[in-house]
Amino acid sequence: MIVVMSKKGLFFIWLNVMDEPFKAGEVRFWSVKTFPKFLFRGLPRLIIIFVFYIIVAFFALFFRKDRQNYVNQTLKWSTRMKMYFFGYKRINISNEDIEKIKNSKEQIIIANHSSYMDILLMSYLFPDAKFIASNYISKIPIIKKFGETKCIYLKDEFGGKLTDVIEDELQKGTKIIFFSEGVCCRSDILLKLRNGAFVPHRDILPVHIDYGENYWVMGEQDMLLHAFTQISNFKNNVKVKIGIPYKITHNDKKNIEGFKENFRKHYANIFNVKLSEKNYKDHPFYKLKL
Repeated sequence: MIVVMSKKGLFFIWLNVMDEPFKAGEVRFWSVKTFPKFLFRGLPRLIIIFVFYIIVAFFALFFRKDRQNYVNQTLKWSTRMKMYFFGYKRINISNEDIEKIKNSKEQIIIANHSSYMDILLMSYLFPDAKFIASNYISKIPIIKKFGETKCIYLKDEFGGKLTDVIEDELQKGTKIIFFSEGVCCRSDILLKLRNGAFVPHRDILPVHIDYGENYWVMGEQDMLLHAFTQISNFKNNVKVKIGIPYKITHNDKKNIEGFKENFRKHYANIFNVKLSEKNYKDHPFYKLKL
């Protein structure tokens, strides 16, 4: 904030002088306070989750595409169970927002991406939706079977043209979840967004996920240590808000860059977050890969 004095009085000017979406606090797992919590609370939970995965993987052998509703409901409650044992005993979402989800007609859903828990959370809230996912996920044995019906895969880890596939799914009435930021970053900052969710030229349902101080920044925080710390906590908090749908305009259809920025301003306004001038390619992790 800059304070300016003029003849007409005192003015306050807010500038985005700290555009640091990839900065996060240090995860201190190996400490006298934290490590014992893992031994007495986190480790038992981890064992329960491991056993639970084996059971779910067994039942996955019997999942078939013509039983999609069964798959959706199984995933919904299995992901909720995993979140519970990660310490997310309660999901803070209003009844009004739950009704918004039930009654929403929008097929494109955009959520901010501030944790590896986002996929579990969105699977629970939107059990009938599909995800845009990196192809490497399809090679993970336990997830592979579920991914056949729940994911639309990129051709490789960092890209792939999916316009036709996405349009085919939308024509079938499928809802698709996009984490358009591309990487996990701070939950109070929204990066510039990738094109994928905007190419179909549809109305968009915005979703904001807030883990308080427990967000995870990809590359900045060690994921394993962060997860061990989370699972060792007695209780973790997450708050979800469902925004007013963004209605695409005639000008949006003619200019995808304008469409993205108009949506970002809409998102920032309703959820009170800062807009960053950076995108996922500015992340150090991607700079090394691209």
